[in-house]
Amino acid sequence: MNRVHLIRAGAALAAALALTAGPLAAADKPVVTVFAAASLREAFDAAAPAFTKATGYPVRFSYGGSDTLVAQLLQGAPADVFASANEAQMKRALDASAVVAPRDFARNQLVVIVPANDTAVTTIADLGKSGTKVVLAAPTVPVGTYARQAFATLAKDATYGTDFATRVQANVVSEETDVKAVATKISLGEGDAGVVYATDVTPSIASKVKVLHFPSGSAPEATYPIAVTKSAPNADGARAFVTFITSPQGLAFLKARGFEE
Repeated sequence: MNRVHLIRAGAALAAALALTAGPLAAADKPVVTVFAAASLREAFDAAAPAFTKATGYPVRFSYGGSDTLVAQLLQGAPADVFASANEAQMKRALDASAVVAPRDFARNQLVVIVPANDTAVTTIADLGKSGTKVVLAAPTVPVGTYARQAFATLAKDATYGTDFATRVQANVVSEETDVKAVATKISLGEGDAGVVYATDVTPSIASKVKVLHFPSGSAPEATYPIAVTKSAPNADGARAFVTFITSPQGLAFLKARGFEE
């Protein structure tokens, strides 16, 4: 091959490499690390491909109880975004200067679930019956806090009795680290009843449990705030994720899984 042909071949190869490298370079953005309440798993996992397609940022999630995630943040765990299942844990992070300008983005409702084949619990009042095996999240986990608040409210109703919350607590056989653990135990029949969010009755367990609803006004509504972390390694990606998930496109993934705006 003569010199002219070599030059032309080299130019063609360079052009081909440039075309190949272009999309890779555009996609070669740093990962956005999101610490998120366990109840957000299905919605956030579904939203991730659309976020990456829209922004070019890959995203990695760490799910768990909001109280555990805050503890990890305060111990210096690297995260770009924190999404909590209640405002109390977000306030804890904010007071410690671990997050910046949180904003509410979703709401959820509390429900009681019982194994589909279990007849021990047919009403909310049954959670206070002697011998009922109740599974709750730990008191520091948002859903555990909400559940205990609901029982305290019901105890003001003569139908349940002033000692209702005490009787329910006496029936607690397990205190879990997050809401998904509660849902899993009840779906496997490892308890007579558990308190979860409505969105945790996912297709994978829907046929295995029955849902009981709290009386109107007795259970607090779960409010979800989200924020960029103060020391975000990928601050630009973090802001992009918060912007996306709070946009109509991002909220559509939450609504599709039962969250309210």
